[in-house]
Amino acid sequence: MKRSVIDDGIDWAIEACKRWHVNLPGFAFWTPEEWERRKAETEYMRRVAMGWDVTDYDSGDFDHTGCVLFTLRNGEPFKPETGRVYCEKYLIMKEGQLLPCHFHYFKSEDIINRAGGTLRVYVWNSTPEFDGYQKDLKGDVHLRVDGIPTTVEAGGYVDIAPGDSIYITPYLYHAFEAVGDELIVGEVSRCNDDANDNHFNPPVEFTKIMEDAPMRHQLCGGYKQ
Repeated sequence: MKRSVIDDGIDWAIEACKRWHVNLPGFAFWTPEEWERRKAETEYMRRVAMGWDVTDYDSGDFDHTGCVLFTLRNGEPFKPETGRVYCEKYLIMKEGQLLPCHFHYFKSEDIINRAGGTLRVYVWNSTPEFDGYQKDLKGDVHLRVDGIPTTVEAGGYVDIAPGDSIYITPYLYHAFEAVGDELIVGEVSRCNDDANDNHFNPPVEFTKIMEDAPMRHQLCGGYKQ
């Protein structure tokens, strides 16, 4: 992705949060220089990747395939003794934008429509590891929507209205679509580990940022260590 597209995406996400009265914490507005100046006191925040992230999932078409993410709090996935065993983030999506199909090996999560349009969640079971974790195109998917048992056919979807939520378990393939308006989606989960816990189908390559403009927003994957 181009740096300019990333920064414009964050600017848009900040305004979307304002439109839907979703308040962001103060560190959402820090400049890269502020992050560097406060390097010592923010060591934990940087280590667990709190803050902004933006991706087009290597589509080259952010307006249709992509997401702006903001991690408000997170723990260390393999260090439960540190105390924080959960994560909270926002996924901020433009109308019509898609978040591609993937599952998590470790993380279970509640996905909550905080504000905006309809969150459409497509779901599939996964085949076992020996079969290459393929999408099961035949088996019904059994899940919970706000705690209510729900059955969906393979590749079918559940529409999540504002205020409602869906529970996603490990190895359950899911893809998101923003329908009818932009979306502020909440995620409450076990600790988040984007480097090791996401399995995309088809695979996604995360390419390097093209530095076509000076950086205005610090990404949680780009803090200077």
